[in-house]
Amino acid sequence: MASAWLVVLLWLTASIVGLEASTCYLPRTCWSTAVVWDSPYTHQCPENDLCLCSKTTLNCSSNHGKLDYVPRVPGHFKMLNFSNNDLGHISNMHFFTNVSRSVIAVDLYQNNLSYIVEGVFDDLPNLSWLSLGGNPLLVKDVFNMSIISTLSTLDVGCMGFQSIPGEAVKHLKNSTVAYLNLEWNCIESFDMSVLSPMRQLEYLSLWKNDLYSLTAASLPQLRVLNMVGNRLFDFPDTCNSTGGSFFPKLVNATLAFNSISRIGDTICLPKLQHLELSYNPFKYISRNSFSVHKFPSLQTVLLGQLNIKVKKIERFAFNNSRLRNIDLALNQINFSSSVVDGQAFNGCTGLTSLLLRGNDFSSVAENRFAVLFRSLTNLEHLNIGSSKMAVIYPRAFGRFRHLKWLHLFENDFTYIPDGAFDSLRNLMFLHLDSSRISRITKSTFSVETLKRLKTLDLSSSPFQCNCDILWFQQCVRSNPHIFSSKWRPYVCVNVPGVALLDFELNEQACLLGSDATAFTIAVTCVVLSFLLLFVIFFRFRWHVRLWLYEACRASRHDRRRQLVARGLNYRYDVFVAYAAEDLAWVQRELLPVLEGEWGLRLCVHQRDFEPGKHIVDNISDCVNDSERVVLVFSPHFALSEWCQFELKYCQGCVMERDDVMVLVELQEIPSRNMTGAMLAVLRTTTYIEWRDEQDAARQSFWARLRLAFDD
Repeated sequence: MASAWLVVLLWLTASIVGLEASTCYLPRTCWSTAVVWDSPYTHQCPENDLCLCSKTTLNCSSNHGKLDYVPRVPGHFKMLNFSNNDLGHISNMHFFTNVSRSVIAVDLYQNNLSYIVEGVFDDLPNLSWLSLGGNPLLVKDVFNMSIISTLSTLDVGCMGFQSIPGEAVKHLKNSTVAYLNLEWNCIESFDMSVLSPMRQLEYLSLWKNDLYSLTAASLPQLRVLNMVGNRLFDFPDTCNSTGGSFFPKLVNATLAFNSISRIGDTICLPKLQHLELSYNPFKYISRNSFSVHKFPSLQTVLLGQLNIKVKKIERFAFNNSRLRNIDLALNQINFSSSVVDGQAFNGCTGLTSLLLRGNDFSSVAENRFAVLFRSLTNLEHLNIGSSKMAVIYPRAFGRFRHLKWLHLFENDFTYIPDGAFDSLRNLMFLHLDSSRISRITKSTFSVETLKRLKTLDLSSSPFQCNCDILWFQQCVRSNPHIFSSKWRPYVCVNVPGVALLDFELNEQACLLGSDATAFTIAVTCVVLSFLLLFVIFFRFRWHVRLWLYEACRASRHDRRRQLVARGLNYRYDVFVAYAAEDLAWVQRELLPVLEGEWGLRLCVHQRDFEPGKHIVDNISDCVNDSERVVLVFSPHFALSEWCQFELKYCQGCVMERDDVMVLVELQEIPSRNMTGAMLAVLRTTTYIEWRDEQDAARQSFWARLRLAFDD
């Protein structure tokens, strides 16, 4: 028992040590390189429920230990898929004896293979494609497979290789392998000289390793180099000691997702056409970085979504007349600022495709736009989508005579100038979708432009569905092949849930046209304004008369001052302002005392106003011809519009004449009925209360009133 525990402990210790020694982290599931053959249709093979058959493929994959041999299935297959079967090892030299000798591709991906007997592929004389990835085979055993005389493609990705020793491949002088896949291994340092014996190697993929050190060596036939997703800090050396090229035939170099920040001064890649550097930290793109002297055959440069903020793109940065495609997408570069030199694209006279989507064009003025792109007269494809563009200038795209594709989607402009794209005689695909355009008119695009376009995408725009949209609606219906949009619809933003094509409006309502409608609305507004002014004037007509009298009061008071100067008397001693409901009190109490006992002449409007004369004129003349003013406040006074008019007029006269206004409170007035003018007078003037319950109160009232007149 103790010995058994000791064995387990030693096994666990060895496992832990092995884990600590390895720094390679592979994905849980590896997958093989896809091979697409001429017949994707498959069906269950006859008399075999573990395999699927098609015209060209025998697929016996993913049985996970249930199948450890290749079954005999009638047919002349070219592809054998035997991946994910957990074989462990292949010890039988005649493992493939049951399949057709016409097989050219075998997929043994992820079978947990640790051993493959030598000579097992001799039964497949036409084998050219072999996938061994995802298996724990040794490096020397794997590269031993590449000496198969007919083999052209070897896939050994996802196998945990940490290095490729030179001894493992030294016997490959006669290898016919042209495609070598070393993807998703754990190689940190790689000397390319170990592959020099593979004289026919054209494609090398080191994608997604942990590579930070690369030693270049001569690979004279190499055409494609894929080094995506590593840790390279420097652009690979390409020049040998004599000034020649390590890779004289290299056409495509893919170096995305590394840490490269600059292009060296000496580059020896005479045939390179495609260079991908996306997701690298290019903070500065210097002058002549991609010049024709460095890259005499370069056609495509990809610098999209650089994982750092670009601080400067210098003038003549892309100074290469042979460049055809530049990708600077998704970098949030402000093209209106000094970050981009106005001559950055100078020298790119042959450029046909420019991708700038996902940058900042919000403040690029028309003259700045012209300066940036003045040398790009041969552009055929321009993408400035998702770039915060706020304005389309009428002549901005006129210089691009050869333009066929123009992408301006997801921008902020709300208006398209009439004829902005009519001069582009070769334009076929115009994408303006997901912008803020709300209106398209007959003059936005000419008839010739609409006939010429194969795609005009205006979907997901906030269209205002009204009379103005009817023409565009009919245009979309008549040209469904131009305006079709699979993913985003044409909708009415002002009519929720209604598609543009489903919007209905009575055409007679639009017959007057927009100008006539605007005129009708304007006339209606003027008439309503006059009616409103008339109603207001009628409602406050007496107040208006009061304002007019106050404005002209000076002339009336001049007459009063002249009377006083000549020593003439007033017509009335007292003007009495009261409510009609309080006339009985005035006649019963006030007149007998003031006129009967005190000998004063009172102006009472029921008795003294001149018949046939306008009431406002009567009030004005009588107040000005009276020496004193008595206001009889009561609840009826507060509710009377005429009394309020008299109060305001008397206030103005008294303040101007510096006279005394006598207030008599006949009854207590509820606060809810009290007007602002009455409150102002009560707060600034001492008033006399009338109380007729007791003789003493009545005597006090008359005494105070007499005292007020004597002041």
